[in-house]
Amino acid sequence: MSTPPTTPQPFKALTSYAYFRTPIFGPFLEELHAGPAQVFGDSGAHSARTLGITLTVEDYAQWCHQHDDQLTLYANLDVIGAPEATWRNQKRLEQEHGLEPIPVFHTGEPWHWLERYIGEGYTYIALGKLLGNPVPDVLAWLDKVFRIADGRAVFHGFGLTVDRALREFPFYSVDSSTWGSGFRFGMVKLFDDQAGRWTTVMQRDRQALLRHRDLIRAHHADPMAFASKATQDNTQAAVTAAVAWRRYEAYIRARHGPISIPPGPHNPVTRNGAPAPAGLHLYLAESTTTNLRRAFTGVRAIEEAHEHDHTRA
Repeated sequence: MSTPPTTPQPFKALTSYAYFRTPIFGPFLEELHAGPAQVFGDSGAHSARTLGITLTVEDYAQWCHQHDDQLTLYANLDVIGAPEATWRNQKRLEQEHGLEPIPVFHTGEPWHWLERYIGEGYTYIALGKLLGNPVPDVLAWLDKVFRIADGRAVFHGFGLTVDRALREFPFYSVDSSTWGSGFRFGMVKLFDDQAGRWTTVMQRDRQALLRHRDLIRAHHADPMAFASKATQDNTQAAVTAAVAWRRYEAYIRARHGPISIPPGPHNPVTRNGAPAPAGLHLYLAESTTTNLRRAFTGVRAIEEAHEHDHTRA
């Protein structure tokens, strides 16, 4: 396990307007950017519908403007199942509010909407409503998406955690809340970047923890920290999970090589026509600040210690 568990990449988080509309969001962004960090601002349309929250274009636009300097990019306020309404919101955010959101195309929508986005110069497009579909259906749909784009656009996968999809398709970026599922349910999820596979160990299973102790230590964690209720540490669990997903990000990035956004009139990352940093970028999605703060603080400490050791050597 000689490969460092983290990379020089910034810490990457996806934050949703549906959850992060409070005054504490600005100071939290300041904390993240001390890292440094990349922050994807999502409208949270799906979550809002689930929670019964009404989102308006005007309120969302104000949020995007308020945090424009700190958000790496922000998504359109999409309307699932209504591609024409999603298109209208895209244009309203652009033309009425002077914003440059990443457009969103959903599974189940007519293909001409994807062709329309690409035809009008959108070269970085988010793909939504992927969750809940059978994996073979998702893979077949993605295959058609990438064939239609034919190098003219790159994609962000909302909530995309299908390992086969990330290995097969050269996404520019993805996000997922799955990174937190392990420690929420008493598991330690680890990524072995030498073997290229995930390993799951149950917390308090001392034999399994010892069997995988080298891999756990490669994540800069102590196996015995997860061995009993008395030693369990939610902060360590969040940090270990974040490190695992950063290892996975580096592995998938190396598999596909650098992924760049093709030039075009709409660039939601730079918002000024300049080139954006090459992908893959994997954003950790979370609905509260607690676990994100635990994760980025821990990851930062690990990387600072690694840099210090490297400098001394």
